[in-house]
Amino acid sequence: MPVFTAFGWAGEETAIKYALSQLELFVRELHRVSPRNVQEKFPFYGLSKEDQMVYLSASENVGDDVYISFFARPMSLELQLTITNEAVLNKIYRQAEKEPALCHRLITEPGPEWTLRIQQMQVDEDTGATTHYQDLFKESVATLDEATSIAVMSKAAYLNGDVRWLVPFYLGRRFDSERVSAMGLAITQVMSEQISLLMPILDFLTGKTARKKPKPKTRVRTAVEAAEIEEIQPDSAEMFTYVAELKPLCLRQGFINLTPKHWPFFQINSRTETRQVTVYYEGIYDKECSVWRLLPNDRARLVLSPPLHEWLQENFTVQDQIQVTARKLGDDEIQITLRPVGEVAE
Repeated sequence: MPVFTAFGWAGEETAIKYALSQLELFVRELHRVSPRNVQEKFPFYGLSKEDQMVYLSASENVGDDVYISFFARPMSLELQLTITNEAVLNKIYRQAEKEPALCHRLITEPGPEWTLRIQQMQVDEDTGATTHYQDLFKESVATLDEATSIAVMSKAAYLNGDVRWLVPFYLGRRFDSERVSAMGLAITQVMSEQISLLMPILDFLTGKTARKKPKPKTRVRTAVEAAEIEEIQPDSAEMFTYVAELKPLCLRQGFINLTPKHWPFFQINSRTETRQVTVYYEGIYDKECSVWRLLPNDRARLVLSPPLHEWLQENFTVQDQIQVTARKLGDDEIQITLRPVGEVAE
Protein backbone atom coordinates (compact mmCIF):
# COMPACT_ATOMS: atom_id res chain seq x y z
CA MET A 1 0.00 0.00 0.00
CA PRO A 2 2.31 2.82 -1.22
CA VAL A 3 -0.10 5.63 -0.37
CA PHE A 4 2.31 7.70 1.67
CA THR A 5 5.27 7.67 -0.74
CA ALA A 6 3.24 9.90 -3.07
CA PHE A 7 3.54 12.85 -0.73
CA GLY A 8 7.29 12.90 -1.22
CA TRP A 9 7.46 13.39 -4.99
CA ALA A 10 4.21 14.50 -6.58
CA GLY A 11 2.99 17.71 -4.99
CA GLU A 12 -0.01 17.96 -2.70
CA GLU A 13 -2.88 17.84 -5.19
CA THR A 14 -1.53 14.92 -7.19
CA ALA A 15 -0.47 13.11 -4.04
CA ILE A 16 -3.93 13.41 -2.49
CA LYS A 17 -5.60 12.16 -5.66
CA TYR A 18 -3.26 9.18 -5.79
CA ALA A 19 -3.63 8.48 -2.07
CA LEU A 20 -7.43 8.46 -2.30
CA SER A 21 -7.39 6.04 -5.23
CA GLN A 22 -5.17 3.71 -3.25
CA LEU A 23 -7.36 4.07 -0.17
CA GLU A 24 -10.42 3.15 -2.20
CA LEU A 25 -8.74 -0.12 -3.22
CA PHE A 26 -7.70 -0.62 0.39
CA VAL A 27 -11.20 -0.22 1.89
CA ARG A 28 -12.70 -2.54 -0.71
CA GLU A 29 -10.21 -5.26 0.20
CA LEU A 30 -10.58 -4.51 3.91
CA HIS A 31 -14.32 -5.09 3.74
CA ARG A 32 -13.76 -8.34 1.87
CA VAL A 33 -11.35 -9.80 4.46
CA SER A 34 -13.21 -8.52 7.54
CA PRO A 35 -15.00 -11.00 9.83
CA ARG A 36 -18.66 -11.61 9.10
CA ASN A 37 -19.87 -9.63 12.13
CA VAL A 38 -17.98 -6.58 10.86
CA GLN A 39 -19.37 -6.99 7.33
CA GLU A 40 -22.88 -7.26 8.72
CA LYS A 41 -22.45 -4.24 10.97
CA PHE A 42 -20.88 -2.18 8.17
CA PRO A 43 -22.44 -3.36 4.88
CA PHE A 44 -21.53 -0.14 3.03
CA TYR A 45 -18.06 1.08 2.13
CA GLY A 46 -16.54 3.59 -0.23
CA LEU A 47 -14.66 6.83 -0.83
CA SER A 48 -15.67 10.34 0.24
CA LYS A 49 -13.75 12.82 -1.94
CA GLU A 50 -15.28 15.73 -0.04
CA ASP A 51 -13.89 14.54 3.30
CA GLN A 52 -10.81 12.93 1.72
CA MET A 53 -11.30 9.62 3.44
CA VAL A 54 -12.66 6.10 2.94
CA TYR A 55 -15.22 4.48 5.20
CA LEU A 56 -17.07 1.43 6.41
CA SER A 57 -20.62 2.49 7.25
CA ALA A 58 -23.67 1.03 8.97
CA SER A 59 -25.86 3.24 6.76
CA GLU A 60 -25.87 3.93 3.03
CA ASN A 61 -25.89 7.63 3.91
CA VAL A 62 -22.65 8.05 5.84
CA GLY A 63 -23.34 10.00 9.01
CA ASP A 64 -26.85 8.67 9.54
CA ASP A 65 -25.42 5.91 11.73
CA VAL A 66 -22.10 4.64 13.05
CA TYR A 67 -19.16 4.53 10.65
CA ILE A 68 -15.41 3.85 10.63
CA SER A 69 -13.22 6.15 8.56
CA PHE A 70 -9.60 6.06 7.38
CA PHE A 71 -7.58 9.20 6.66
CA ALA A 72 -4.20 9.03 4.89
CA ARG A 73 -1.87 11.86 5.85
CA PRO A 74 1.82 12.46 5.11
CA MET A 75 2.87 11.16 8.53
CA SER A 76 0.09 8.78 9.52
CA LEU A 77 -2.90 6.62 8.70
CA GLU A 78 -5.77 7.36 11.06
CA LEU A 79 -8.56 4.90 11.90
CA GLN A 80 -11.57 6.53 13.54
CA LEU A 81 -14.87 5.25 14.89
CA THR A 82 -17.30 8.12 14.39
CA ILE A 83 -20.83 8.82 15.62
CA THR A 84 -22.35 12.18 14.72
CA ASN A 85 -26.07 11.44 14.30
CA GLU A 86 -28.10 13.08 17.09
CA ALA A 87 -30.51 10.18 17.61
CA VAL A 88 -27.73 7.59 17.70
CA LEU A 89 -25.71 9.77 20.09
CA ASN A 90 -28.70 10.06 22.44
CA LYS A 91 -28.91 6.28 22.47
CA ILE A 92 -25.23 5.63 23.16
CA TYR A 93 -24.95 8.21 25.93
CA ARG A 94 -28.05 6.80 27.66
CA GLN A 95 -26.50 3.34 27.44
CA ALA A 96 -23.22 4.67 28.87
CA GLU A 97 -25.10 6.15 31.82
CA LYS A 98 -26.91 2.87 32.53
CA GLU A 99 -23.72 0.82 32.91
CA PRO A 100 -20.88 3.28 33.58
CA ALA A 101 -18.32 0.74 34.83
CA LEU A 102 -18.76 -1.49 31.80
CA CYS A 103 -18.68 1.51 29.46
CA HIS A 104 -15.37 2.68 30.94
CA ARG A 105 -13.95 -0.82 30.70
CA LEU A 106 -14.82 -1.27 27.04
CA ILE A 107 -13.63 2.17 25.93
CA THR A 108 -10.25 1.90 27.64
CA GLU A 109 -9.54 -1.78 27.02
CA PRO A 110 -8.19 -1.42 23.43
CA GLY A 111 -5.12 0.29 24.89
CA PRO A 112 -3.40 3.65 25.46
CA GLU A 113 -2.69 4.13 21.73
CA TRP A 114 -6.36 4.98 21.24
CA THR A 115 -7.70 8.52 21.68
CA LEU A 116 -11.24 9.38 22.76
CA ARG A 117 -12.78 12.67 21.73
CA ILE A 118 -16.16 13.85 23.01
CA GLN A 119 -16.79 17.12 21.17
CA GLN A 120 -19.37 19.75 22.07
CA MET A 121 -20.79 21.43 18.96
CA GLN A 122 -23.10 24.46 19.01
CA VAL A 123 -26.11 24.22 16.68
CA ASP A 124 -27.38 27.33 14.90
CA GLU A 125 -31.14 27.42 15.58
CA ASP A 126 -31.92 29.00 12.20
CA THR A 127 -29.67 27.10 9.78
CA GLY A 128 -28.88 23.93 11.72
CA ALA A 129 -25.16 24.46 11.05
CA THR A 130 -22.75 23.33 13.76
CA THR A 131 -19.58 24.97 15.04
CA HIS A 132 -16.99 23.71 17.49
CA TYR A 133 -17.56 24.96 21.05
CA GLN A 134 -15.23 22.84 23.19
CA ASP A 135 -14.01 19.31 23.83
CA LEU A 136 -15.45 17.56 26.87
CA PHE A 137 -12.61 15.07 26.52
CA LYS A 138 -9.78 14.70 24.01
CA GLU A 139 -6.94 12.53 25.24
CA SER A 140 -5.57 9.01 25.28
CA VAL A 141 -7.97 6.55 26.88
CA ALA A 142 -5.16 5.79 29.35
CA THR A 143 -5.96 9.10 31.07
CA LEU A 144 -9.69 8.34 31.29
CA ASP A 145 -10.30 7.08 34.81
CA GLU A 146 -13.69 5.74 35.78
CA ALA A 147 -14.82 8.88 37.61
CA THR A 148 -13.93 11.07 34.62
CA SER A 149 -15.70 8.69 32.26
CA ILE A 150 -18.90 8.85 34.30
CA ALA A 151 -18.79 12.65 34.47
CA VAL A 152 -18.05 13.10 30.76
CA MET A 153 -20.74 10.66 29.58
CA SER A 154 -23.32 12.19 31.90
CA LYS A 155 -22.58 15.69 30.65
CA ALA A 156 -22.60 14.48 27.03
CA ALA A 157 -26.00 12.86 27.55
CA TYR A 158 -27.40 16.06 29.04
CA LEU A 159 -26.02 18.37 26.34
CA ASN A 160 -26.92 16.15 23.40
CA GLY A 161 -30.52 16.13 24.59
CA ASP A 162 -30.62 19.92 24.20
CA VAL A 163 -31.45 21.22 20.68
CA ARG A 164 -28.73 23.86 21.05
CA TRP A 165 -25.95 21.28 21.22
CA LEU A 166 -24.62 18.23 19.40
CA VAL A 167 -21.98 16.03 21.06
CA PRO A 168 -20.17 13.80 18.52
CA PHE A 169 -18.25 10.72 19.66
CA TYR A 170 -14.86 9.76 18.16
CA LEU A 171 -12.55 6.90 19.11
CA GLY A 172 -9.44 6.61 16.98
CA ARG A 173 -5.85 5.60 16.57
CA ARG A 174 -3.02 6.81 14.32
CA PHE A 175 -0.45 4.53 12.70
CA ASP A 176 2.95 5.76 11.55
CA SER A 177 2.99 6.13 7.75
CA GLU A 178 6.39 4.46 7.29
CA ARG A 179 5.26 1.38 9.20
CA VAL A 180 2.02 1.26 7.24
CA SER A 181 3.87 1.48 3.93
CA ALA A 182 6.20 -1.32 4.99
CA MET A 183 3.24 -3.62 5.70
CA GLY A 184 2.20 -3.74 2.05
CA LEU A 185 -0.95 -5.78 1.46
CA ALA A 186 -0.81 -7.07 5.05
CA ILE A 187 -2.25 -3.72 6.14
CA THR A 188 -5.79 -4.93 5.44
CA GLN A 189 -5.46 -7.78 7.94
CA VAL A 190 -3.89 -5.48 10.53
CA MET A 191 -6.70 -2.95 10.22
CA SER A 192 -9.29 -5.73 10.33
CA GLU A 193 -7.85 -6.78 13.69
CA GLN A 194 -8.00 -3.19 14.94
CA ILE A 195 -11.66 -2.90 13.95
CA SER A 196 -12.39 -6.12 15.83
CA LEU A 197 -11.09 -4.40 18.97
CA LEU A 198 -13.85 -1.81 18.56
CA MET A 199 -16.74 -4.23 18.15
CA PRO A 200 -17.40 -4.89 21.88
CA ILE A 201 -17.73 -1.17 22.68
CA LEU A 202 -19.79 -0.63 19.52
CA ASP A 203 -22.15 -3.49 20.34
CA PHE A 204 -22.52 -2.22 23.89
CA LEU A 205 -23.20 1.40 22.98
CA THR A 206 -25.66 0.61 20.20
CA GLY A 207 -27.42 -2.08 22.25
CA LYS A 208 -27.00 -4.81 19.67
CA THR A 209 -26.18 -7.53 22.20
CA ALA A 210 -28.20 -8.73 25.15
CA ARG A 211 -26.83 -7.62 28.49
CA LYS A 212 -27.81 -7.99 32.08
CA LYS A 213 -30.34 -5.55 33.48
CA PRO A 214 -28.83 -2.21 34.52
CA LYS A 215 -27.20 -2.18 37.92
CA PRO A 216 -28.41 0.22 40.58
CA LYS A 217 -26.38 3.42 40.67
CA THR A 218 -23.97 3.61 43.57
CA ARG A 219 -22.31 6.50 45.27
CA VAL A 220 -18.57 6.73 44.60
CA ARG A 221 -16.67 7.38 47.80
CA THR A 222 -14.27 10.29 47.95
CA ALA A 223 -12.28 8.87 50.86
CA VAL A 224 -11.76 5.55 52.57
CA GLU A 225 -11.93 5.25 56.31
CA ALA A 226 -9.71 2.88 58.25
CA ALA A 227 -12.79 1.52 60.00
CA GLU A 228 -13.85 -0.09 56.72
CA ILE A 229 -10.97 -2.57 56.78
CA GLU A 230 -12.92 -5.38 58.37
CA GLU A 231 -16.34 -4.75 56.83
CA ILE A 232 -17.86 -5.27 53.41
CA GLN A 233 -19.48 -2.18 51.93
CA PRO A 234 -23.25 -2.60 51.53
CA ASP A 235 -23.37 -1.00 48.05
CA SER A 236 -25.38 -3.67 46.21
CA ALA A 237 -25.39 -7.30 45.15
CA GLU A 238 -23.49 -6.16 42.05
CA MET A 239 -20.63 -4.31 43.75
CA PHE A 240 -18.62 -3.94 46.94
CA THR A 241 -15.75 -1.77 48.15
CA TYR A 242 -13.25 -2.98 50.73
CA VAL A 243 -9.95 -1.76 52.15
CA ALA A 244 -7.27 -4.33 52.90
CA GLU A 245 -4.12 -3.86 54.96
CA LEU A 246 -1.06 -5.38 53.33
CA LYS A 247 0.95 -7.85 55.40
CA PRO A 248 4.56 -8.92 54.67
CA LEU A 249 3.38 -12.22 53.16
CA CYS A 250 0.97 -10.38 50.83
CA LEU A 251 3.84 -8.41 49.32
CA ARG A 252 6.22 -11.38 49.12
CA GLN A 253 3.79 -13.82 47.50
CA GLY A 254 1.48 -11.45 45.61
CA PHE A 255 -2.03 -11.64 47.02
CA ILE A 256 -4.61 -9.49 48.81
CA ASN A 257 -6.76 -11.00 51.53
CA LEU A 258 -10.45 -10.23 51.62
CA THR A 259 -12.85 -11.74 54.19
CA PRO A 260 -15.25 -14.72 54.41
CA LYS A 261 -18.08 -12.23 53.83
CA HIS A 262 -16.75 -11.58 50.34
CA TRP A 263 -16.58 -15.15 49.06
CA PRO A 264 -20.33 -15.46 48.21
CA PHE A 265 -19.87 -12.54 45.80
CA PHE A 266 -17.46 -14.67 43.72
CA GLN A 267 -18.99 -18.09 44.31
CA ILE A 268 -20.76 -19.75 41.36
CA ASN A 269 -21.98 -22.78 43.31
CA SER A 270 -21.07 -24.76 46.45
CA ARG A 271 -18.20 -26.51 44.66
CA THR A 272 -16.48 -23.31 43.47
CA GLU A 273 -12.88 -23.06 44.67
CA THR A 274 -11.50 -20.33 42.38
CA ARG A 275 -12.91 -17.60 40.12
CA GLN A 276 -11.09 -15.85 37.29
CA VAL A 277 -11.33 -12.06 37.49
CA THR A 278 -10.06 -9.03 35.59
CA VAL A 279 -8.06 -6.53 37.63
CA TYR A 280 -7.89 -2.88 36.56
CA TYR A 281 -5.08 -0.67 37.87
CA GLU A 282 -3.39 2.48 36.51
CA GLY A 283 -5.11 2.15 33.13
CA ILE A 284 -4.15 -1.53 32.69
CA TYR A 285 -6.49 -4.53 32.48
CA ASP A 286 -4.99 -7.79 33.77
CA LYS A 287 -7.01 -10.93 33.01
CA GLU A 288 -4.58 -13.38 34.62
CA CYS A 289 -5.77 -12.97 38.22
CA SER A 290 -8.12 -15.07 40.30
CA VAL A 291 -9.96 -15.15 43.61
CA TRP A 292 -9.40 -18.24 45.77
CA ARG A 293 -11.58 -19.75 48.45
CA LEU A 294 -9.49 -20.51 51.54
CA LEU A 295 -10.47 -23.20 54.02
CA PRO A 296 -11.59 -23.68 56.72
CA ASN A 297 -13.37 -20.31 57.03
CA ASP A 298 -14.06 -19.55 53.32
CA ARG A 299 -11.90 -16.42 53.29
CA ALA A 300 -11.62 -14.88 49.80
CA ARG A 301 -8.10 -14.15 48.53
CA LEU A 302 -7.23 -12.17 45.38
CA VAL A 303 -4.19 -13.85 43.80
CA LEU A 304 -2.25 -11.52 41.52
CA SER A 305 -0.50 -12.20 38.22
CA PRO A 306 3.33 -11.72 38.10
CA PRO A 307 3.12 -8.20 36.53
CA LEU A 308 0.52 -7.13 39.08
CA HIS A 309 2.57 -8.64 41.92
CA GLU A 310 5.53 -6.56 40.74
CA TRP A 311 3.35 -3.43 40.70
CA LEU A 312 2.20 -4.16 44.26
CA GLN A 313 5.79 -4.52 45.49
CA GLU A 314 6.92 -1.33 43.75
CA ASN A 315 4.09 0.86 45.01
CA PHE A 316 3.23 -0.45 48.49
CA THR A 317 4.95 -1.32 51.75
CA VAL A 318 3.92 -3.36 54.77
CA GLN A 319 0.83 -1.98 56.56
CA ASP A 320 -0.17 0.15 53.58
CA GLN A 321 -3.85 0.01 52.72
CA ILE A 322 -5.29 -0.72 49.30
CA GLN A 323 -8.86 -0.15 48.14
CA VAL A 324 -10.50 -3.08 46.37
CA THR A 325 -13.66 -2.37 44.36
CA ALA A 326 -15.34 -5.41 42.79
CA ARG A 327 -18.13 -5.17 40.19
CA LYS A 328 -20.13 -7.74 38.29
CA LEU A 329 -20.17 -6.84 34.60
CA GLY A 330 -22.00 -8.42 31.69
CA ASP A 331 -21.42 -12.04 30.63
CA ASP A 332 -20.77 -13.16 34.23
CA GLU A 333 -17.48 -11.28 34.38
CA ILE A 334 -16.12 -9.73 37.56
CA GLN A 335 -13.79 -6.73 37.43
CA ILE A 336 -11.72 -5.63 40.43
CA THR A 337 -10.25 -2.13 40.58
CA LEU A 338 -7.22 -1.57 42.82
CA ARG A 339 -6.42 1.90 44.10
CA PRO A 340 -4.14 3.21 46.88
CA VAL A 341 -6.10 4.51 49.84
CA GLY A 342 -6.24 8.27 49.82
CA GLU A 343 -6.47 8.50 46.02
CA VAL A 344 -9.57 10.57 45.35
CA ALA A 345 -12.37 9.21 43.16
CA GLU A 346 -14.96 11.84 42.41
